[in-house]
Amino acid sequence: MLVPVLGFISACKKSSFDDKYYNPEKTTKGTIDGLYTGVFKSRRVFPDYWNLFTFVSTTLGSYTQTTATFSDGRRYEQAGGYLQDRWDDFYTPTGGDGNWTAPLPNYREMERLYNALESDAEKQGYQLFMQTARIFLYDQATQMVDMWGDIPFTEAASLNATGELKLPAYDKASEIYDSALINLKSISQWLATVQPEQFYLNKLSKQDILLKGDLMKWRRYANSLILRLAMRISNVDETRARTLVQEILGNPTLYPVLNDINDNVQLTAGKPDLLTNLVDAFGQNRNYAPDYMVDSLLDPSADPRLRFLYTKNKNGIFQGLPKTMNRTQQDSMVTNRLVSVMDSATFVNNQFFPGIVFTVAEVNFLKAEAYERWGGGSAKTYYDLGIRQSIAYFYKIHMLSDDKLTHQTPPTENEIVLLLAHPLVAYGTVRETNLNKIGLQKWVNFHVMQNNQAWAEMRRSGYPKLWFPVDNTSPTTPVPGFRLQYPANERSRNAENYAKVADKDKVFAKPFWMP
Repeated sequence: MLVPVLGFISACKKSSFDDKYYNPEKTTKGTIDGLYTGVFKSRRVFPDYWNLFTFVSTTLGSYTQTTATFSDGRRYEQAGGYLQDRWDDFYTPTGGDGNWTAPLPNYREMERLYNALESDAEKQGYQLFMQTARIFLYDQATQMVDMWGDIPFTEAASLNATGELKLPAYDKASEIYDSALINLKSISQWLATVQPEQFYLNKLSKQDILLKGDLMKWRRYANSLILRLAMRISNVDETRARTLVQEILGNPTLYPVLNDINDNVQLTAGKPDLLTNLVDAFGQNRNYAPDYMVDSLLDPSADPRLRFLYTKNKNGIFQGLPKTMNRTQQDSMVTNRLVSVMDSATFVNNQFFPGIVFTVAEVNFLKAEAYERWGGGSAKTYYDLGIRQSIAYFYKIHMLSDDKLTHQTPPTENEIVLLLAHPLVAYGTVRETNLNKIGLQKWVNFHVMQNNQAWAEMRRSGYPKLWFPVDNTSPTTPVPGFRLQYPANERSRNAENYAKVADKDKVFAKPFWMP
């Protein structure tokens, strides 16, 4: 079993961000407070051009159909350099124009500084920082597992934690999940009873750019993450998953989960520290509507989210980019403005689009699946509630934009009632159909900004059931793969440890939680 040891000092360029949050570069001595803020300031969490343009809307978009995909050859093959960047952003501070940091190295350095504290009172006080940061770190680490499988974790960034330079061994994917589930539960229970000094609560509130030092929200986040991870292993270890889920949902006093959209876990954009720039991220050939989501689900069911997500084409209708067409035909549709694009107010011109970490809608879709499979509650109630919360959240994000001239009308109760009664959406009595509908609505809620979660859930559950064209131009990946391959630098620089997992480094090797 993994020992929960985690964190590496981050380097941040000076910016207006530094004025509000402690910057380790301004002194030769870093602090737990400042490093804590850096744990969260990742370009893989906050909306960033590079992440969205090179990874999210390309590789993952083609694997999930959450973005439109052009019919070029080798459409499902993975771009090695961009995968390298995604891998590095967990392990190495990137700096750059966004002053981005990385979660694991920051936590390692926090851990080293914490262990060096001489005062028991300080150690007790700083547990607030260590424990809440671990929740986020487990979230990010398990996402790495979802994409790659086995990863270096407990020994990674050991130079900062121990002073010893060594190439890190790979931890088994299942063991990282096991450690996360055990430790998240312990952290949740600790947060339920801890009575911290106000001095440390004030420090936490200042440095916590994720949940503003709200310990109840941290509890909800931790327990919701347990719910997600438990459901993710539910097809390979159903007994354990069911027990965990029923324990969490059966005791909301001890294990509260996200309850309404105000509980959503996000990096909030705001002046002057964190502003979103999505203009380049959703530029040419990256902002067209996917056909199944628009043409087969949202439009025919008159889903109000459609007008917050996409704009109509020149003929005044919503139209996705058909994946059955060849590239010439697709280009003709684009040139003639016949394809819907991502809404400018919600996405392209929205400087306040948040970094979405976890939504209450996802929690309720997970509840719906659990109750559909195992009983104990009304699956329909939470399915319907998840849709309502997803609509409300997308509209809330839409209205954050300064692009007020293109703001859409708010969703009405009548629209939502009609949507929930539409045959494409209405919850029924056939389990297979219901599970697919839960998967579809969860997929829409993840959309492009959380399509790493969409990909994980599609592989894990088999829902939603989507059709993918076979790409016969690719000898290695004619259909979407099941995992990402390890990047080149990792294979060469950590060769001895990589050799021990090389036999698993195949595009169609299944994640441990995939049936």
